[in-house]
Amino acid sequence: MDLKNRLISYEGSIAYQTKVGYFKNGKFCTYKDSLGYPTIGYGRLLKPGESYPNGITPEQAERMLEEDISTAKSAVRSLGLNLPADWQDFMTIMVFQLGLSGTLKFRKMIQALRDKNYKEAILQAKDSLWYRQTKSRVDQMIAELTNN
Repeated sequence: MDLKNRLISYEGSIAYQTKVGYFKNGKFCTYKDSLGYPTIGYGRLLKPGESYPNGITPEQAERMLEEDISTAKSAVRSLGLNLPADWQDFMTIMVFQLGLSGTLKFRKMIQALRDKNYKEAILQAKDSLWYRQTKSRVDQMIAELTNN
């Protein structure tokens, strides 16, 4: 599954969001994420003052997701790691979820990736509040890794 579809799966497909009431009348509605932050579409965290009282269309949600993936990929590149494709995707999803500042807190994991010690990087990812809060997602992300 490509990166975009993996994120749609992790953040909630239209079918899932319809079931939980975040997708109604052909539009995505704002909802609070697991930490209470206003979110819309496929995991777009709303900035202060940003609001979509009438919701957004699936096309708008896809465009936002593509922008957010591009932003996350740029942030991963800024880390200066020479990563294989599977780890680039892992880190892009991590930055998508935690932001660059949250990802930078994983100093030991980032060092393990610099050292190409993928087993240690996985151990460091699992030794975190992020893992405890989103165990299923991180386990799925780890399962996609071929360099481990």
